[in-house]
Amino acid sequence: MANSTPPYHPSTKPSKPTTTSFFPWKRVPNIYTLPLIVFLCMCSYFFGLWQHGGTTAAISIPLLAVPCKSGAAAADKKDVVVTASISHELDFSSHHTANYTDNDATSQLTKTIKTYPRCDARYSEYTPCEDAKRSLRFSRDRLIYRERHCPGKSELLKCRVPAPYGYRNPFTWPKSRDLAWYANVPHKELTVEKAVQNWIRFEGDRFRFPGGGTMFPNGADAYIDDIGELINLKDGSIRTAIDTGCGVASWGAYLLSRNILTMSFAPRDTHEAQVQFALERGVPALIGVLASKRLPYPSRAFDMAHCSRCLIPWGQYDGIYLTEVDRVLRPGGYWILSGPPIHWKKHWKGWERTKEDLNSEQGTIEDVAKSLCWTKLVEKGDIAIWQKPINHLSCKLKHNAGENPPLCNADQDPDKAWFVLYSASP
Repeated sequence: MANSTPPYHPSTKPSKPTTTSFFPWKRVPNIYTLPLIVFLCMCSYFFGLWQHGGTTAAISIPLLAVPCKSGAAAADKKDVVVTASISHELDFSSHHTANYTDNDATSQLTKTIKTYPRCDARYSEYTPCEDAKRSLRFSRDRLIYRERHCPGKSELLKCRVPAPYGYRNPFTWPKSRDLAWYANVPHKELTVEKAVQNWIRFEGDRFRFPGGGTMFPNGADAYIDDIGELINLKDGSIRTAIDTGCGVASWGAYLLSRNILTMSFAPRDTHEAQVQFALERGVPALIGVLASKRLPYPSRAFDMAHCSRCLIPWGQYDGIYLTEVDRVLRPGGYWILSGPPIHWKKHWKGWERTKEDLNSEQGTIEDVAKSLCWTKLVEKGDIAIWQKPINHLSCKLKHNAGENPPLCNADQDPDKAWFVLYSASP
């Protein structure tokens, strides 16, 4: 049977449909398209101009006749309607000041300015709410007398507190971490009492801070390295810390180079200048103590809390101080304890305490931590670390069942902190 399909020939190409067969309007030559578009645009423009009241020239004529000053009355009557709202000279002066004449204002200002004399030189370190004499009026129980007790109106000191004699501008950071002028904090007591522990040294006209502490005589850097081997200090999960019983705040000073901002606090006691040293070094610090009131911070404010032989009775008063640490720690935050009673089997003789006493103290701390549902991560050498749970859901169930004391007083806002008393139980 003969094949009806014609043979293929290389010169034969299949026909393609032309563009105009699908788009008939493209048959119009391009030479007419552009003028058509321009004409339509011009028509649209003039139509819109007509819709809005005519040409711009017609609008601008009455505006040119509007006067800027009070001579508007002399203007042509046809402009009265336009100029009626501008009947006086524009006034750009302010009108929210007191209606005094120059002499009255000067005399009134003179009456309101009060001048205060310079305080006696013995007040150069005066701290109104931390006055040693006033504190003796308050109870020594739970160190309440070392809390803030501000003067009444009759006790207010109305004079200007002078700087210490010879005061100089502090060293700039980071040099200030290691140096402070003696004239700014003229106290040598710590250079004698803490000489072995490398807290501070006196060198001519300045103090030098080697970075040592009671539990880290080899320096804060080495001590922080030891902590870094137990928890991660480099991944950014720990950015804020609080140091209770800070001394001269070397722990916080050296954490700054690791991008961790630390708030250090200590009471005004026999080492009354320790917080002054911290501030002269440029380290955040305040005078404070864990006694009967909350710390002045909202809940979940810190990633890490630290106590290095801070002498706080953590296990006493139903664990109320550890409960306060729990309040200011974020979920998953860490509490670090070094010093008594940690590693008491090695240090009990040097601490001049009995084995039974130290063992009992550590057992009480462990019990309070368990009641808060903290997890003890590690105890290595002189350092022990606990971690707060991510949430307290399972812990609350135990507390509601009566297995543990209540976590907090339901009537108190956990974020209220200024002069807020602890609840009766943790």
